[in-house]
Amino acid sequence: MKIYHYLGAITLSIMLILTVACNQAIPTTAPVEVEAQAAATEAPAEVEVEAQAATEAPAEEVASVPVELEFTIWTFDVEQVQQYIDDWEKTAPLPVSGTLHDVDWGQYHDTMTAQFVAGTAPDIMYASDHWLQEWASAGWLVPLKTVFPEDEVNKLTADMFPFTLEGMTFNGEIYGLPYYSDPIAFVYNTRMYEEAGIAEPPQSWEDVLEHSRILKEAGVVTYPIGFGWSQDEPFSIEVVTAMLMSRGDEFFDNELNPTFVTGEGEPILDSTLAQHITWVKTALDEGLIDPESLTRDGVVDGQSVMAGTQAYGMSRASGLAAWQDPATSAEAGNLKMITIPDSTGVTLGFVRFYAATSKLAERDQAAKEAAWDFFKYFGGPGPQGDYPVVRQWALKWGLGFGPEPLYGDSEIREAFGAWGDVELLEETAKTARARKLSPWYSAWDVFSRAELQRAYLGQISVEEALVNIANQWSSLRKDYEE
Repeated sequence: MKIYHYLGAITLSIMLILTVACNQAIPTTAPVEVEAQAAATEAPAEVEVEAQAATEAPAEEVASVPVELEFTIWTFDVEQVQQYIDDWEKTAPLPVSGTLHDVDWGQYHDTMTAQFVAGTAPDIMYASDHWLQEWASAGWLVPLKTVFPEDEVNKLTADMFPFTLEGMTFNGEIYGLPYYSDPIAFVYNTRMYEEAGIAEPPQSWEDVLEHSRILKEAGVVTYPIGFGWSQDEPFSIEVVTAMLMSRGDEFFDNELNPTFVTGEGEPILDSTLAQHITWVKTALDEGLIDPESLTRDGVVDGQSVMAGTQAYGMSRASGLAAWQDPATSAEAGNLKMITIPDSTGVTLGFVRFYAATSKLAERDQAAKEAAWDFFKYFGGPGPQGDYPVVRQWALKWGLGFGPEPLYGDSEIREAFGAWGDVELLEETAKTARARKLSPWYSAWDVFSRAELQRAYLGQISVEEALVNIANQWSSLRKDYEE
């Protein structure tokens, strides 16, 4: 199997630039998707925890030499992450040391890929479900059970939401513990509905269009609909996927075949993707969608929701925490999450997680033991059984989580209840679906974002978009499988 015709999406020049950049301190930038929606954009850079344990020293000396681990994250609340590292160092059973760096969310995939190729990747890093198969098939990420105790990995992943566990699994192997895990949510502005005299929330995407016409004609809002669909926004494909799931099919079936073309490659004009493109184009043509939706990221989209310049928003579900915060949102108290419109009521669930790299796999047992303690502290129950990092992310930012039992935590329920419907949040997490992914998904994703925009803008027909997007998928698949 070839590794990587599909890595051709990253040119050599970009990789060289990013490799240099990765060896420098990278200034903190705006938070990610968490952020974006805080977001939606996924809650949800690079933290490097250099890892070298003494291997030849006597046992008594080894115990006193800190094990260093490299840890890379994308930019989000970096100071808080550093505090978590400091706290972990104090509680770890062995002397440990961590160094933290961060990479901008929009550049994270390419930066980390360049580091993998250059051999400068960290021991532990943030990863995402939609990059897992690419990085794992290349051997850059390793299954947890190959470096950590199998029984303990099984125990910590036994009570995860189904979409969370599926999003961290490739070829039957688990590759991470959740940093955060969330469904995509649909939100509408109740104040605007009252002003326009609309009695009920939308039940379908056609309702969203019709209600938007009413809101616009009543002068309540100029552009009722908005998104963060910049071509550089990795979160955008997740929102689109959620919209497809709510109509029925997603992009691909269980055999990873496109659901929007026939076996002969002919476009299916009643497919969910065709319906979606037509819906967006209609909304743009009628002036119902803010045209800046195609050039801005999820952070800016979330800001528009909070400023009251659009009536609808799509975000990670827990992004509503920031949207409902009076300190940051002019529309706090007016925004309500409902089941995603249309027939299925099913939405996408995604996961961002802590992953172990091939670098860690090559290190000694002391480094692996320190790393497993790190995983348990950051993604698990920690030494006291109280999920010190996962729980605090939920309380501070409203970040969703993977372990189902945390919805039984009274403090979390109270905190989530301040900005959302806890029962709906929990039920949505239970029914959300992971998307169909592949090792070539990342390269296809970048191409498809641009192709979708051309279709939305009428630069190509719906039929052309369906065929082009399917052909790109098939071409990348062929390159990978040869």
